[in-house]
Amino acid sequence: MKSIGALVLAGALSAIASTSAVAQNHEKQLVVYASHPSEMVDYFIKDFGDKNGVKVTTVKAGTGELLNRIRAERGRPAGDIMWGGFSDTGSSTPDLFDVYRSPGLANVQPKMIDPSGYNTPFGASTMVIMYNKKLVTADQAPKTWADLAKPEWKGKVVHADPSKASSALGALTTWLQIYGKGEPAWKLVEDMTRNMNIVLRSSLVFQQVGRGEYPVGVTYEEGAFNYVLAGTAGIVYPADGTLLQPEGMFIVKGGPNPRAARLFADYLLTSGAQTDLATKFPGRRPTLNGVTTHAEMLAPDKFKVIEYDENWAAQNRKQILDRMQQVIIRTQ
Repeated sequence: MKSIGALVLAGALSAIASTSAVAQNHEKQLVVYASHPSEMVDYFIKDFGDKNGVKVTTVKAGTGELLNRIRAERGRPAGDIMWGGFSDTGSSTPDLFDVYRSPGLANVQPKMIDPSGYNTPFGASTMVIMYNKKLVTADQAPKTWADLAKPEWKGKVVHADPSKASSALGALTTWLQIYGKGEPAWKLVEDMTRNMNIVLRSSLVFQQVGRGEYPVGVTYEEGAFNYVLAGTAGIVYPADGTLLQPEGMFIVKGGPNPRAARLFADYLLTSGAQTDLATKFPGRRPTLNGVTTHAEMLAPDKFKVIEYDENWAAQNRKQILDRMQQVIIRTQ
């Protein structure tokens, strides 16, 4: 039987060979629409461009805004890549994206692979409760998502608008799945939202909690983890569960540089890019077999990960967002 190392090496060599074939004929420019933090986007864009002789232009905004832009440009797409959201973003809008199965998927953790073929799973993310250590002790911090609906948290929780931020939508669909998807779940969501200040960008959540403007926030793990390393914040992995889902990277249907787009997808699944993701951006979880996370990050078997129903989330995306907007109007 071959060792895991041998299998990974064989897969990597196969991926390199396939990528080299693409590289011989790719376009020399690429347009990436990105909703990830600028520092991370800029690093990988430069590394990819330098290694492959591609001039990359980026457009940075929230996931919801970028999806609306891609939808508006559907007749004549200006972008090649949508880099942001969770894995169900592609299957929820199949009219906007192309299926692409990179050779690098051979080395990716199987549970991270999108069965519909739209997503290139460069990293995985989970939603957490973040608290400012100067304002809240570990004992005082909420222990479950449902705790955020308690009266003592009125006006003390910051969260992003799910129509603007994919991480906030991920949290919302997580809550609905944990609590049954029906009316009792929506009642709890409304009670939680009534205690919250809803902001327009996901980055505002961890920034405002980190600065002490709010004691508690709902955010994605990486945003909170940097403040954990700085000693100013703590993370709660809710006892009632959270998602652990691949983040999104999708190829725009009919984009102007399709071969360069596929090359970028292949690049993100290389061992070099995956190692850089883990070491240079602590709080991110690589998807490639054998690449480990930051030593201080909690292993997935140490917190409760739900069986996230990606198909349901994709199929009901519009209805969920529409209803949540009504909740926000009533509670804010």
